[in-house]
Amino acid sequence: MNGRLKDTLTKLFAGRGVIVWTGIAVLIAVSSSEFVTLLEDGFSGSSDISVRGALLGVGLCAILALGLRWVAVSVGLFVAVAYFFLTDGALFFWTVVSFMIFSALAATASAMSVRALFLTLSAAWMVQFGIQSGQDAVLLVGIAPLTAMAFFLTRNIYLLREKNELALRQMHTVKEQTRLAVDRERKNIARDLHDIVAHDITVVAMQSKAAKFANDGQKALEALDVIAKLSTETLHDLRLMLNVLRADGTMADPSSQGIDKPAATTVYALQGAELFVQRLKEANFEVSSTTDEKISELPRSAQTAIYRVMQEGTTNVIKHGALGGKCTFELTVQGAEGILEITNQMGNFDKKASGLPEGGTGLIGMGDRMRAFGGKFATSSENGVWALRASIPF
Repeated sequence: MNGRLKDTLTKLFAGRGVIVWTGIAVLIAVSSSEFVTLLEDGFSGSSDISVRGALLGVGLCAILALGLRWVAVSVGLFVAVAYFFLTDGALFFWTVVSFMIFSALAATASAMSVRALFLTLSAAWMVQFGIQSGQDAVLLVGIAPLTAMAFFLTRNIYLLREKNELALRQMHTVKEQTRLAVDRERKNIARDLHDIVAHDITVVAMQSKAAKFANDGQKALEALDVIAKLSTETLHDLRLMLNVLRADGTMADPSSQGIDKPAATTVYALQGAELFVQRLKEANFEVSSTTDEKISELPRSAQTAIYRVMQEGTTNVIKHGALGGKCTFELTVQGAEGILEITNQMGNFDKKASGLPEGGTGLIGMGDRMRAFGGKFATSSENGVWALRASIPF
């Protein structure tokens, strides 16, 4: 309940609400003695000034209340009241107070036409007052500067408030953009971690099984050599990625500086094609490969994207392809597009029984990477052959 009351009061007294409610309180205070006189003596026994002052106070309060929603209507009605009822110095206090209040209210109008019209009509009223009121014209010495001061002071305060609100909105926008950027970066990091770890750990798992069941000691040693190499490269990649997440860079590996290892952190497409073809061969696939040197003309970011697709595609072949089966790996340029095509014979073993981790995010990630660069991604299976095709424009 207290929270709702606080919100209501905040809305009522925010912006021009302060002017409206303060003005109503001031008008009531100015007219209070006239109200008391009317209550004690009645209309017949009260002076003309008391009756006019009380009625004027009530009317101006009602008109001012309209300013909470319709500023133009409120100041327009006030000008009309001024021309018909504030024509002499008898109601001097009501005149000064009301002009100051409604000038402040007019200063909050967003439309320049409303502000300009109010000032013009107010100036015309003062000229008329000076002509018609005779000796009371000297009162303009107080009315004019106080009206101008109320208008311009309020206008400056309102402009400053609007600038502050704009700054707050911009800060909120920047904060929201930062949050979205952080979320996107987290997704990118998660995707890269998936690409790096899933690929290398899959190969390690396959090679460890090959070493376990190998009848040839030399083949077992070769499988262990691949495991050792991949484990080192994976650790190296993870250190580099963690270093990106640390502002002080304390995770940097001094021994690796200046060394361009053909690991998963390498983002050159040609080097990646060579690397992943070798990985497939080490996994005992019969691989035929084709690469086009022109692919190196792709921007670095595009090469990174297609590199990750090659990496995930290779992982899928190792996880789901028929062991010892045929595989094609083609990275070519056709027209204005870089094309990656990978095919493999599908295995007959049950995926759950293979002991490898299941996912499903890999295909989604590959499609997202290609679409981010205006490319295309598709997979298909026919006659026991799985095909992956990714294209990215130059």
